[in-house]
Amino acid sequence: MSSLSLPSPTLSTPAWRIAVVGCAFSLIWSSAFIAGKQAMTGCGPFTLLSLRFLAAGALLWLLRRWLPGDTPQQAAAPAIAWRHALIAGLLTNVVYLGLGYHGLRHVPAGLTAILVSVSPLLTAAMAALWLREPLGARQLLGLLCGMGGVAWIMAGRSGGASALDHKAWLGVGMILAGALALAASTLYNRRAAGQLNPWRIARLQLWASGLTLLPLALWTEGLQLNPTPLVLASLAYQATVVSIGTTLMLLWLVRHGGAAKASSFHLLNPLFGVLLAAALLGETVTLSDVLGALPIVAGLGLVMRR
Repeated sequence: MSSLSLPSPTLSTPAWRIAVVGCAFSLIWSSAFIAGKQAMTGCGPFTLLSLRFLAAGALLWLLRRWLPGDTPQQAAAPAIAWRHALIAGLLTNVVYLGLGYHGLRHVPAGLTAILVSVSPLLTAAMAALWLREPLGARQLLGLLCGMGGVAWIMAGRSGGASALDHKAWLGVGMILAGALALAASTLYNRRAAGQLNPWRIARLQLWASGLTLLPLALWTEGLQLNPTPLVLASLAYQATVVSIGTTLMLLWLVRHGGAAKASSFHLLNPLFGVLLAAALLGETVTLSDVLGALPIVAGLGLVMRR
């Protein structure tokens, strides 16, 4: 993976702007688990994801005339940058979300958002090794602090009356494997975001992911869809706000803040995920969840500080 090496991210972007975009990214990202839980009442996970990505890609294709074109530098980008963009999209949309949505069938949406937040530590370690991004003692302390909060919430969610059964633990393993794929995809997006038009990256990733998942949906689920108003509304939200919005936000974050800092906003997923699951799905928010969110927010502050 040495070919992933890049110059340092843009350091002139104010930290407050990165923080605002990152928090919005985490909020929308976390809401996808809630919307996915609702949509899977009328279709399988592969069907949902395939239709979501194909619809989002079709929308971007229809809007292509009104979207920004390539700059001279983007037009001259090497082919390997497009390869990295494709790999990043497949890792995120096919591997991470494919495993995550299958796990979501047996795991509460709030806990799913918590599990995904292990990816920042994986991303930071991989970015330091392969992208040569600096990882100082303060940033490492922040990541470990955030992970401590995640571990606290996970321990509280795994015991007592809410203990997970064997199917739920299998779902947990699938979600964690997807989190590893998400960490790797952030590094590949770092390469693509610095050289290519983000709108074209999003279109490539969405089309490729939808077409890859389509035969899996046909084979395993028969591409069956129960088009209730709730399912259709959830699908529309995921195709537009989630798929297009978070893809563009992530590309902006990795370009202006670096892969490790962009991934650190996943540490907010437990906070947003648990709150949204409680408000929209009626899932229980415990005192342990609230206490675990405090070091997560503190850890994010340490990572974000210059």
